[in-house]
Amino acid sequence: MAKIGLCLGGGGSRGAYQIGVAASLRDHGILDRISSFSGTSIGAVNATLLATAAPEAALALWLDVSPDEIKAAEGTFRRLMKERTAVIEKGIYDISPLERRLRTHLSGVDLGAREVYVTISRGGAAGENIVGLMKSVYRHYMKKETNVVYCDLRGQCLSDAVEAILASCSIPVAFPAVVNGERKFYDGGLYDNVPVKPLVESGCDIVVVVHLWGLERVDAAQFPGVRLIEVWPSVSLGWMLNFDPAKAQKLYRIGYDDAETLFRKQAFDI
Repeated sequence: MAKIGLCLGGGGSRGAYQIGVAASLRDHGILDRISSFSGTSIGAVNATLLATAAPEAALALWLDVSPDEIKAAEGTFRRLMKERTAVIEKGIYDISPLERRLRTHLSGVDLGAREVYVTISRGGAAGENIVGLMKSVYRHYMKKETNVVYCDLRGQCLSDAVEAILASCSIPVAFPAVVNGERKFYDGGLYDNVPVKPLVESGCDIVVVVHLWGLERVDAAQFPGVRLIEVWPSVSLGWMLNFDPAKAQKLYRIGYDDAETLFRKQAFDI
């Protein structure tokens, strides 16, 4: 029997779209057959939610977020004037509401029961500023030094799992880096916003990919012998840091409808 993986790309508050796609997959009997999950940034959050809860429970967490929770702790212009470049290190937005929700949701969950890969990016040393990140990006793309990490959550304790997911969501400047030991870690989208690779390496024959950007494509030539089923948004999903419950509900419905349209157009023998 084929091993099926679900890959969820990054895209901030657009991520409610992926929960809608997952609900459609469930209704077609596919979600229950998915054994491996991967995600970057908000896709990492959704991958963890869907690996450990039903789409309705995942959506409930999205609808529970106040649009005022993940916001600038202080006026951005005021902070730039006062803190100069230090604001780049501290981040403009407060990520603690996400951390609280992850800890609550994952408390008591057996992370060893499902295969979930979270994409994170190595930055500079713990004591370096944003220049350390820039050097890391240069080494990754120009020197071919791999600075992307696919963190397997199986067997991770609660604190380590939450730390990995937060690191995957830590968009430079928007949110502070996660410091672990002597290294800073950032949003996985810096190096791999659509993490198909860990699923293929884990033995997946079929990978369902849910994009949050209409122009994203997976290079199928990199994964010979693997069947890729890609789902793209049919419309623009809007600003990526607008965590409004009404928007989340709307994007959920768009995701469900887009997946249903895809199923009508193509017969998936999975």
